[in-house]
Amino acid sequence: MIGLAKIADRGPFIATGLAAALLLSALWLPVLMGAGLSLGLLVLSSLVTMICLVASAAVLAFVVLRRGESAVLQVAGGCLVLLIVVSMVLNQSTNLIPLVPTLLWLPAILATILAAMVLARNAGLDKAILSIGLCCVFVVVGLTMITGDSAEFWKSQYGSSGAAALEQGESSKVLGAVVMEQGESSAALSAEQKEALIDVVAQMLTGVLGESIFCIALGALFFARSWQARLFNPGGFQKEFHELSLGFNAALIGVLVVLMCFFASGSLASAIAMIVIYVFFVQGLAVTHALVKLRGMHRYWLHGIYVLLLLPQTLLLLAALGLADCLFGLRRTKNV
Repeated sequence: MIGLAKIADRGPFIATGLAAALLLSALWLPVLMGAGLSLGLLVLSSLVTMICLVASAAVLAFVVLRRGESAVLQVAGGCLVLLIVVSMVLNQSTNLIPLVPTLLWLPAILATILAAMVLARNAGLDKAILSIGLCCVFVVVGLTMITGDSAEFWKSQYGSSGAAALEQGESSKVLGAVVMEQGESSAALSAEQKEALIDVVAQMLTGVLGESIFCIALGALFFARSWQARLFNPGGFQKEFHELSLGFNAALIGVLVVLMCFFASGSLASAIAMIVIYVFFVQGLAVTHALVKLRGMHRYWLHGIYVLLLLPQTLLLLAALGLADCLFGLRRTKNV
């Protein structure tokens, strides 16, 4: 993807066109492919959409790092104008911009730009990552305050479509064996079961939104920083990442926030807790990369860890490792 950085570095107008093209691809690919996709095509479409969102945000972050805040205003403004124009052309209305990609992109872009500005002012990678986490917390809190009940908001947006998907043959895939009786599974779900499933998913979606925004913004920031390092400071990003430390105070605050969210209830508390966990997961990942290099271990150890990320327990373990490093300085011990 270094080619994207070389193109974006040619000037703000070229960067605007590149970022806008990636953004429009992300927003309209699911719409253009249409409904009724197979599971494989749906996963592929979602993956390509996410990659385009991250790449679009990364271009903007790279512009901030290379040319400053004024240049990124031109690029981001151009993207927004093109988004509105394309929406008007395709739908004759600006109200029909795809909801989920837009909800992801707009906060993620703001978080990415803020983090890049922090990084450009030499405040450090740790401050940039913390700023992304704070932006994600503001998003989930703001969504809850605006909607009153974010779970009801998600149900109003996707409840009917979720129920329709369940009425088709997808219920067994989503729930596994929901109704097992005398060795025979029932292919259909009762209305109560469908409603219960929708309630559970709706309670989770605010947290999923916060985590997705964090991942997009973090991925974009890391891509932009690595592009800058490869073009102008080879090896600089690796050294910066290996030395990442969010700090003792951030760790204490993080522990307190997670504990308060644990004793609280509701989708907002769980969303905030997961965002904090993701922040320190990045710290744990940095510790892992640093220890593998310092101890001369094979890179396959890192490959194995990334494969294990398919298990949610791995994310929690790495977040705990990140907290422990902040509190006890694992990379500064004599054993390392």
